Amino acid sequence: MWGYIALENDFKTIKGVVFDHKSETAGLGAEITQDWFQDSFKGEKILDQKNNLVGIDVSKTNNDPKGLDKEDNQVDYISGATITGDGVSDMISERLEKYTSYFDKMKKI
Repeated sequence: MWGYIALENDFKTIKGVVFDHKSETAGLGAEITQDWFQDSFKGEKILDQKNNLVGIDVSKTNNDPKGLDKEDNQVDYISGATITGDGVSDMISERLEKYTSYFDKMKKI
């Protein structure tokens, strides 16, 4: 699985994402390629109130399944694809961690 994330100029708000895969199960994990899933990331924050990286959690316990709360750092999971959702969450956090100093530098420009 792989993906791309675009951030707004504030370097903390997701502008858009694209995910793809080579071998996810059709109708389950393969749903990460669908617009409805990818669109749920738009507007979510990758930083908390203290500007610490928190990433985005693809969560079963998301109390906001309609995606209206963009401050909770959560999107709704795909039913039957918990491992894929965990992989998406981990991929986002692990990859963005490598860019935090760059984001901090760009915010000052």
